[in-house]
Amino acid sequence: MSEIKHPSGKLVREDRMPHIFCPGCGIGGTISNIAEALLESGQDLDKFTVVSGIGCSGRAAGYFKLDGFHTTHGRPVAYATGQKLANPDLNVIVFSGDGDLTTIGGNHLIHAARRNMDLIVICINNFNYGMTGGQMGGTTPTLTKTTTCVYGNFETPFNVPLLMTACGANYVARWTSAHSHYIKKSFHEALEREGFRFIEVISACPINWGRRNKMRTGIDLVKFFLNQTVVKENPDPQDALIQMDTPILCGVFADEGRPGLLRSMHEVLSPKVKVEKFRGDGKIQVPETKEEEAPEIVSSPKKVEQVKIKLGGLGGQGIALLGLIMGRATCIFDGNEAVYSQEYGAEARGGASASSVIISSEKIDYPYIKVPDVMVLMAQAAFRKYKSEIQPGCTLFIDKDLVKPEDLPEDVKVYAVPATRMAEEVGRKVVANIVMLGFISALTDYISLDAVQSALKMSVPKGTEEFNLKAFQAGYEYGEKLKKEES
Repeated sequence: MSEIKHPSGKLVREDRMPHIFCPGCGIGGTISNIAEALLESGQDLDKFTVVSGIGCSGRAAGYFKLDGFHTTHGRPVAYATGQKLANPDLNVIVFSGDGDLTTIGGNHLIHAARRNMDLIVICINNFNYGMTGGQMGGTTPTLTKTTTCVYGNFETPFNVPLLMTACGANYVARWTSAHSHYIKKSFHEALEREGFRFIEVISACPINWGRRNKMRTGIDLVKFFLNQTVVKENPDPQDALIQMDTPILCGVFADEGRPGLLRSMHEVLSPKVKVEKFRGDGKIQVPETKEEEAPEIVSSPKKVEQVKIKLGGLGGQGIALLGLIMGRATCIFDGNEAVYSQEYGAEARGGASASSVIISSEKIDYPYIKVPDVMVLMAQAAFRKYKSEIQPGCTLFIDKDLVKPEDLPEDVKVYAVPATRMAEEVGRKVVANIVMLGFISALTDYISLDAVQSALKMSVPKGTEEFNLKAFQAGYEYGEKLKKEES
């Protein structure tokens, strides 16, 4: 007796048969449709991957005889995007359910469609969270029942084709699991296109959705689909909302022919960055930096004991830039170690703003500052906020016109400079942070003077280098004068 072979055995894992789907479920049939279409395409199957999320449909990745990836709930599109960007030679298929894609993973889905990311997404829409007990989801038709809406859903569901076309997907189609021929045809069309291609399959779920809505078997649901479906050429996605008293509108809702994200990225970026192909797996040669473009190391490494510097002010005072220049000077030009971090309030300007820099000749194990050695404050609000972090032995730098420190711990050394007033005298108060940088440079030796000036020039907008160096010099001379007075 000859051994019975699965008709799609070249692409479906026979060792996993019989499958685990419920009797009457539409997912298994759709997997077969996609497998048949792939075999008919004649394409190199080693170039295909299948990515699934969580849910009944998430099992699909394990049934295809392809490289398959079963990801976390709602994240298959994000994961697939990473795969495609890393290896653009792959054809990445996302096969998952309506809850995983449109609800929990909704934000990933709409932005992948907006970007026209080069993916094929098969969305099995069975109107509920079938695997986890049949709860209501974002596509549950109004007035139908699930385990979490036993009196009937009173919310309006997503119109999925309208959502995808509105977001910018290149190709959008919908069929039911009773329309095998159309599913295969749409998949063939999707293979021939680029960008974001989305195929919604309205799928039978007799166990968790059907039996609560008087369709207890797969046959009942297939009859319902065939009776309710209207197939149109170029249907309007505005008419695609599924309710129990409206037709299930099927067809190809969008077929735009726009370039996919990878081609768009290539067309815009390649001429500018001189990179012919973009991929994230390290298999391309990145142009070497010309010698004259490389930053010049102006000083040899100097030994620095670890020093923790906290800088505070208001948004718009350049507090982040001040810390960035210190970090760059340390790492790039002094050859030492530095860790730089930022924190913000909710406001872009006027709210609290802070940055932190840790400088050392040794490796820095912990990136955050709990007790700073040096505190730089350029606003009274920042003093109030960070006052508790000023501990005995701390060195405090302040803008003397804007910060009035009080109740400081003993043994805190305070250096004050009218940074904002001096910046206005230089020409613009926006460089008050640079005046402060010069002042600090004159009174400390954590970073060499050459390194700070070099980092300053590479960190400010082109054409403003001399103006910023003038502000730096003003602060530096103020600090030098203070140092002489104290000696």
